[in-house]
Amino acid sequence: MFIFKVRDGEGGQAQIRIQALDWSEQGDVAFSANSDALAVALLSGCRSGRGHFTLLAGAKPMDVEQWLEYLQEQGRLTEVDVDIYSPLNEDYAGLCGLDEQQVQTLLQLVYKVGGFNRLQIMRYLKHRKNPSTMSTRYSPEELTRYRHLGELINYLIKLKSA
Repeated sequence: MFIFKVRDGEGGQAQIRIQALDWSEQGDVAFSANSDALAVALLSGCRSGRGHFTLLAGAKPMDVEQWLEYLQEQGRLTEVDVDIYSPLNEDYAGLCGLDEQQVQTLLQLVYKVGGFNRLQIMRYLKHRKNPSTMSTRYSPEELTRYRHLGELINYLIKLKSA
């Protein structure tokens, strides 16, 4: 989960939460803002190096990061922070609306069904912050496998909240 926190010069604050395993995976977005002007600025004309995108329809963290950096360079945002959480973080369960036992059960099932182990997942989560490391350390097939893992976790969380 990626949580972007932004501020503008008028005291407006917003939070963009993306349920995604890595920077290049599209995930569900939760958005909140305390200022209509800031919300309009964040949601209008979203673009990244890959072109325009609709933030609330689901977005990739790397696209959102590029969009927020652009807005900050334009002087429309004064502060941009991002926190990244994974299922291995202690407070991850609460962020997703699950209890700790549900997260542990989910991880154990993922290990069994997907052939993953805790060490593999921890290494992947450590490296996911650096796209160049990801492309040299993991083959395209391995990246696909980890992204499918992320999709599975996101889908199960979505079912839980429905």
